[in-house]
Amino acid sequence: MRRRDVIKNLALIPLLGDFDYQEAVSVANSDKRKKDRLIIDTHVETWNFDSRFPFKHPENPNLKVSMEAPIENQIEQMKDFGLKYGVLINPRYYGWDNSYMANCLKTYPNHFVAHGLLNPEDPKIVEKLRFWVKEHGFQGMRFSPIYHPKSTWLNSPEHYPLWKEAEKLGVVFNYYILPSQMPMLEDMAERFPGVKIVIDHAGKPDLKAADCWDEFRKMFKLKRFPQVWISNSEPYEMSELKAYPYEDTLPFYKAIYEEFGPQQLIWGTGYPRPRWELPMDKELEFVDKYCYFYSEQDREMLLGRNAFKIWKFPNQT
Repeated sequence: MRRRDVIKNLALIPLLGDFDYQEAVSVANSDKRKKDRLIIDTHVETWNFDSRFPFKHPENPNLKVSMEAPIENQIEQMKDFGLKYGVLINPRYYGWDNSYMANCLKTYPNHFVAHGLLNPEDPKIVEKLRFWVKEHGFQGMRFSPIYHPKSTWLNSPEHYPLWKEAEKLGVVFNYYILPSQMPMLEDMAERFPGVKIVIDHAGKPDLKAADCWDEFRKMFKLKRFPQVWISNSEPYEMSELKAYPYEDTLPFYKAIYEEFGPQQLIWGTGYPRPRWELPMDKELEFVDKYCYFYSEQDREMLLGRNAFKIWKFPNQT
């Protein structure tokens, strides 16, 4: 980059007396890399109030939702912030009906891949998996044993056929899961190495506990499986401070990074505006500024490149 371009781009002409050329070049190059980098939001839950897609929340059937977070809002913020792709996750509002996600995928086929939900105790679960994958092009399913802390279905023999079918179809499973449930997931990762696994929201350490680290470290045993990725996402959900930049979460994100390395981390947000807990500029700032332990190369892997190892995005290059 030429000196005069640096000065022009950074509006440093008034400061020429204190001008540090090398530092300016570094800043300009860093800004350019950020502008050009691949960004993929691997956790996007969208919904609307269209009567074609009624809510059927399995744990809270009478749930009242105060606002929409439609797919159109996600498309707009992807344009605004330069996001290339997204991974649609069916919110639990719709229960086991993945029709709205299928509609979103059909409407915007060049922007997304999709995960649905399956009832983990449905005797026809393998058939349902095959239907959403083959008929609607879904690439994964999300399971949430966190809602049933005493359940044992995750690694039950009844689920072996589901995982065998997932291996056959190349399906990704993501898990919203408690630290105490990680040994069950470890068992299945061992049995079915062909299934890619994403652990949502940094494994949900319980910051309310007097000492949550013993439980939290159960997730670390999964680092030996190359088919497992951790989503270092949603600090606002984990935090007890509930104030940006959620400094109480940083030791946990740092520990995950040190254990799994950058190659097994991905990034996601949660919801489009106006439902978002953290606006997109702050989501990215949290990774770029406050997660100081990531290198620039780490951030490129976390924010986009690693997702290419998990999903097949449209027109992927």
